[in-house]
Amino acid sequence: MKRVLWIVLILIIGFGVIMAFRYYRMVFAPNVQIDGDEDFTVYIPSETVFQQLIDTLTTHDLLRDVEGFIWVAQKKHYAENIKGGRYIIKDGWNNNQLVNKLRSGKQDAIKLILNNIESVYELSGNLAKSLEGDSLDFLNYLQDEYHLKELGLSKATSILYFLPNTYEFYWNSSPQVVMERMRKEYTFFWTEERRNKAENIGLKPEEVVVLASIVEKETVQKDEMAKVAGLYMNRLKRNMKLQSDPTVIYGINQDYPERRITRVLYKDLEYNSPYNTYLYKGLPPGPIKIPELHTIDAVLNYEKHDYIYMVADPQRPGYHNFAKTHAGHRQNSRKYHRWVRNL
Repeated sequence: MKRVLWIVLILIIGFGVIMAFRYYRMVFAPNVQIDGDEDFTVYIPSETVFQQLIDTLTTHDLLRDVEGFIWVAQKKHYAENIKGGRYIIKDGWNNNQLVNKLRSGKQDAIKLILNNIESVYELSGNLAKSLEGDSLDFLNYLQDEYHLKELGLSKATSILYFLPNTYEFYWNSSPQVVMERMRKEYTFFWTEERRNKAENIGLKPEEVVVLASIVEKETVQKDEMAKVAGLYMNRLKRNMKLQSDPTVIYGINQDYPERRITRVLYKDLEYNSPYNTYLYKGLPPGPIKIPELHTIDAVLNYEKHDYIYMVADPQRPGYHNFAKTHAGHRQNSRKYHRWVRNL
């Protein structure tokens, strides 16, 4: 009888050891397998349920033991508490490490690059390429007058806070979170020194950005931007129309986004838009693109001269010839048109 009891006891202990080892392996044995040398990035959309997460992991063949992961996730109450986001996981992780990473909600940030963006439509598309929301989510937010008013913006100035740079965001950041962050970055950029410079030249910070957007559309040459900015400042001071072709194009594209204008025609100059600086004096109601930081500084430190006209310089592609009088401008224009005819 005692022998039987010992055998039963040994079997129970053995079974317990086997089960303990099995559970230990499910928790602590390496379970993540990644092909190649790089880590794997998992994107978990908001409102994801546990089975969808399992489908994602198995689709990419990331788990050696799927059932083991499910068991650990359930024991750690992760299955009913999925946190969306972007997570980098490493080869050789065990289930405990993987669940702890996903359960923590400590996402790995993405890098959002803002550069050379022409319009709110392009901006919305750019944001959607890097973040969870689609372009329509961002576009709707950037055109919502209620939200914009809370931020001190309007539809015309909705892109004002977006300064070109590289930013870190969490992948599932909402349009509101993105906008609040950009407002802070805009505030940081406008230091006391820059604000004083804007005040000294008679412009508000937002007006500086609008003028910088025009300057950047008129010239791609950094060493000419301060000169072009000086020309437009002269026109503003003299209460002259800015007469900038890019503002005309932008105004037309606000109503007809699909239209591609490579050359401004005389009929275009008559298009009735608040952005048409051939029709209306002063600056347009908002920026016509997101200008680079150095262009904003070029406006703040614009070159002081007496030029009020400019035309493309055929001898120096990308640059302009400047004139103080209309007669001088006509002479420069004739040179340019002769060059165009001879192409």
